[in-house]
Amino acid sequence: MTLYHKGGEEQVEAAVAPQRAKGVRVELRSAPYNRSELREAAASLMGRSLTIDGQLTSVHSAGARSDGSGLLVEGEPLRANDTNSGNGRARTAEPPVPWTGTVTGAPAPLESREQDAPLHSGGMLLRQRYKGGPICTSGFVVTWPQRGLDYLMTAAHCSEAGKTWYAGDQDIKLGPVSDRSERYDTELIPTHGGFLHNYTIWSGQPVYRQSQQLLNVNRAAHSYVGEYLCVSGSLSGEVCNLKVAEGKHFTRYKEFSTGTEVYTLKNTGGGFTAMKGDSGGPVFSRNLDGSVVARGLISAGVIGAKTETCSNPAANNSPVECYRHIYVTDVPDVLNQHPGMRIAN
Repeated sequence: MTLYHKGGEEQVEAAVAPQRAKGVRVELRSAPYNRSELREAAASLMGRSLTIDGQLTSVHSAGARSDGSGLLVEGEPLRANDTNSGNGRARTAEPPVPWTGTVTGAPAPLESREQDAPLHSGGMLLRQRYKGGPICTSGFVVTWPQRGLDYLMTAAHCSEAGKTWYAGDQDIKLGPVSDRSERYDTELIPTHGGFLHNYTIWSGQPVYRQSQQLLNVNRAAHSYVGEYLCVSGSLSGEVCNLKVAEGKHFTRYKEFSTGTEVYTLKNTGGGFTAMKGDSGGPVFSRNLDGSVVARGLISAGVIGAKTETCSNPAANNSPVECYRHIYVTDVPDVLNQHPGMRIAN
């Protein structure tokens, strides 16, 4: 066995002594960088632009060489309209350590609402603790070039500013939450910086079910009374045949000090539309090409004459309140509050 290390010769010798005593041949070699230095350098490159073999790419993979001498980097070719940041200058990374790179396509992870791999999508499960705690749903991915960051939208009543979230059942922390608006019941969860974006939402069945798929978001638009929309909460899955029954009006939530502006969606089919934990999920209409138009976020349930319950699949199927009719917020209004923010390429 060959073990590369940087400094700490006495500690390394002491650490390998028990293995040598068992007859394992361990050869020690000096390395220019330690694991922490290379991990930090690799993390700083993710999503940044880097010229590899004369081609401008967006870095999607980076890691340490086994001998501690530098990094191995992979990048996906950048499209022409992705080469500039909000200030109009190309933001090309300058790796702080030696590196070699390869031009490859970005990986296509096997993912789902509960195992959503970076880059994250709307409609995924959000948890406030690793595999536990309060639950909500991500809405839409937005990019704010002026800050050089991508965000996930969700409902502001899900958490306070400064809180962090976990991506589904994974040990991947997102946040901290910023830019909360009680009027629009919306908050932003920063995910990453750079030129690599992913304007998609989960549709189909809810968490822990097989028939889930990603849909591309191509724009945002206001809703109007009489049209039919779909929602996609992480716990209830995709539900359509939802009619916009009332135009924008103010309602008051006990969590907020001001009124929240919402539409009312009424379920014209069977079953329930959403349950607690679907808050923040995407509200959308479908295009003929399979893409979707962002309309709003799931905000609250309309309470009827009696409380109905459903089984929460993300909490051991424990009973939770569920609703046929819901209130939803308006995504274009939120975008207008943040000049330059966009929800699609």
